[in-house]
Amino acid sequence: MGRSYDIIQHTRKLLEQGVFNHLSDDTISVLHHMIMQSPQDQAEKKSFFNIWRKGDFTSSFLTMQLLQQSNYMLQFYGEAIINEDFMEFVFD
Repeated sequence: MGRSYDIIQHTRKLLEQGVFNHLSDDTISVLHHMIMQSPQDQAEKKSFFNIWRKGDFTSSFLTMQLLQQSNYMLQFYGEAIINEDFMEFVFD
């Protein structure tokens, strides 16, 4: 199993945990189609990374852990990490 498989598995985890629930149905459909196609080149991988950046990682501790995993994978591919503002949790 290669890194493309890792990207797909991680994207599935993000979907399962509702990280993309706020996105439009069309965007989610495109994401499902991308998963079925399996990313082969860097441009296709960047498409996954761009959608990851649109995710909402603030809903739970588990999604914050997924953010950390996402950032690890982004760094592996030489991409900028995702920055989220978790200050709202400090005041809850």
